[in-house]
Amino acid sequence: MFNTRNGKVVLAAVLALGLAACTTKRADVATEDRGAAAANSASANGNAIGAGTSAANVGSTIDSQPLANDSNAAGAATSAAAGSLLAVRVVHFDYDTADIQQQAVPVLQAHAQYLRSNPGARLTVGGHTDERGTREYNMALGERRAKAVATYLVSNGAKPAQIEVVSFGEEKPLNRAETEAAWAENRRAELSYLAGQPKP
Repeated sequence: MFNTRNGKVVLAAVLALGLAACTTKRADVATEDRGAAAANSASANGNAIGAGTSAANVGSTIDSQPLANDSNAAGAATSAAAGSLLAVRVVHFDYDTADIQQQAVPVLQAHAQYLRSNPGARLTVGGHTDERGTREYNMALGERRAKAVATYLVSNGAKPAQIEVVSFGEEKPLNRAETEAAWAENRRAELSYLAGQPKP
């Protein structure tokens, strides 16, 4: 037995010690919780950064490697475009000139490239005029037109031996009507393959 006053002091001391221990433990738990949360956060950030880096690496790998399908599609499109140009065998001229028109350039370049790539291919360039002018003048104009086309083909890679030039003057009109549209249709040079004709 102890007296009440001493008992109160001892009880107060015990309670104070217990409270201090609880407070310390609570502080330790809070510190541990904060530490765990920080660790988890760091881990999550690390994972996120790692995932981002991994995704970036994958993206950069994909970007750095050209897709075969895209390359094949581009090649097929280029081949189809060249094929459609090679299917065009007529180029037209303005009245009384033998100057190559701008719209004829892609067609003639395609034929020049084909002749360069196929040394066995040969063609005739036939020059034509509309019916206006004398027969003699139109024969000379048709020849100038055919030679202008032949010169263009040779200057873009074809061999002179692959090309023959002939003038028909006004003798073979495509359209016999006496109109501006008909005359424009008749002022032309025609490419006729004698050997190694391009396949459609």
